Amino acid sequence: GVANRGASVRVGRETEQNGKGYFEDRRPASNMDPYVVTSMIAETTIIWKP
Repeated sequence: GVANRGASVRVGRETEQNGKGYFEDRRPASNMDPYVVTSMIAETTIIWKP
């Protein structure tokens, strides 16, 4: 969520305003490779076409 510190994935206000920037993966530590997770998030939110 935008500026929501309780969300699993957080997007800063500045990122929303500028239309570019970064996001934070705020999930608790797990046994998944962070690069695999980031790739899955990118494919779902950026590359995915319905």
